[in-house]
Amino acid sequence: MRNYVEQFSALGQKDRLEIFRLLVRAGPQGKCVDDIKRRFRMPGSTLFHHLDALTRCGLLTARRTGRFIYYAIDWAKTAKLIRFMTEDCCADLHTSLGNSLSADRMK
Repeated sequence: MRNYVEQFSALGQKDRLEIFRLLVRAGPQGKCVDDIKRRFRMPGSTLFHHLDALTRCGLLTARRTGRFIYYAIDWAKTAKLIRFMTEDCCADLHTSLGNSLSADRMK
């Protein structure tokens, strides 16, 4: 539970959520810090603070390639967070949605 709280806390800040969304759209290869910095036009220290917060809570991974650092979504941990969000509140939703979709297909 503590991990989920930390992840939601990290995503609860506007700039971090926007960075996270950018990296989701970037796909598995992620983006170089320089590309992220150009997109958000914030001081490097601020950007690294946000990237560090998202990495520490497990939502991002970082890899160095030469002199560049690339950040990408940790898809396994992000999927766990999504499952956590939907497993109780929407546990039966897939059943009703599945029945609705089947009915729609028969029309």
